[in-house]
Amino acid sequence: MSQDLIADTKSKLDDLEQRIKAARVAPGATGELSDAAQKDWEKMVEMHSDIRRKLDAQPDHPVGVVEGIRFDVDILRTTFEKWVAKVEGKFDE
Repeated sequence: MSQDLIADTKSKLDDLEQRIKAARVAPGATGELSDAAQKDWEKMVEMHSDIRRKLDAQPDHPVGVVEGIRFDVDILRTTFEKWVAKVEGKFDE
């Protein structure tokens, strides 16, 4: 069970990594980013790395730990979606 959750979480994190990287070079994000948007992007990349380290720390995490990591991935996804919307001018924070 735990291995399936870990594999699924790694897959979701990999997909999110690709979206983060693609968004940084997307038409809505090209050109100069504000200092705040650049710092937010750097925080997302750092958060992604931290989550990846947690997942890779041991081969078989207890289910409760995996659920916590999955929650971290969900938080990162929400942060990313807000960042994209802000960079594309769809909302102001």
